[in-house]
Amino acid sequence: MKEYLPYLPLVIAIIAASLGYVTGQRSGKINRFFQQVDINLKEVCGPMYFSLKRAFEIEDAQKREEYTDQFFEEFSTLNPNLYKLGNKFIIDWFIETENLYTKFKKSRELGDWEEYWKQLYGLKVMLEHEYEKNFDSLYGEYRWFQRTLTSNTFVRIWHELIYILFQAIQFVVFVAMLFVYLSIWDYLFIGQFPKGMISVSILILVCTIMLYGLLMIIGANISGLRKQRNSFARKLGKRYAPNLIDFWDKKVIRSNKNVEIPEMYKQRKY
Repeated sequence: MKEYLPYLPLVIAIIAASLGYVTGQRSGKINRFFQQVDINLKEVCGPMYFSLKRAFEIEDAQKREEYTDQFFEEFSTLNPNLYKLGNKFIIDWFIETENLYTKFKKSRELGDWEEYWKQLYGLKVMLEHEYEKNFDSLYGEYRWFQRTLTSNTFVRIWHELIYILFQAIQFVVFVAMLFVYLSIWDYLFIGQFPKGMISVSILILVCTIMLYGLLMIIGANISGLRKQRNSFARKLGKRYAPNLIDFWDKKVIRSNKNVEIPEMYKQRKY
């Protein structure tokens, strides 16, 4: 063993250099990823998603088709920016959608229209999902930093502490679930754990889940702030008490008697 000790500094240096290289490569890839996502969101994915969303909102068939023509003219396969979408599966899906639309325009058959519209709907769902993921990648913690950096020190420390505990208890719940699984496995096949270990493991799991739920209630808005999504409390409210959420949005947030409303443009109805 002693004869290998002189080589130990060399081994440590090689390991450190390797870790530094891997870390540097990963950091560079992450920075490049954020640059690509920024371009994707602003130049391709965002405009494509909102344009397509608008096409689905138009009820008049003629106007909808005219708008769809504009959509495929703007985001055609001849547009060099299309590859900036990044997701090859969506790009291939878009190309197939464009081909189906061209096929329908030539045939004007109902079957071709239905096939194209189903394909277009799938494209809309994919773009919506891609837009949300890209938005979260760039601005996921925007509201979180906005809230914490503009709050006083005590509120900032409280938010950070709750978030750390929230992350820690998620790991503890996972470990408790693994402990239950191992206890059941040992009871059925090995028999090395003390008697009653299954009950103890289940009790630990229940306690950790209760603690997790308590932290979710205490820091209900933290998850929403960290991910630019609705908070847990608002999600529950929309599902189980939608009238309360509507009252809050309309009567509390948007209620302002001092707002001066301009005169409405009066035009004859079509």
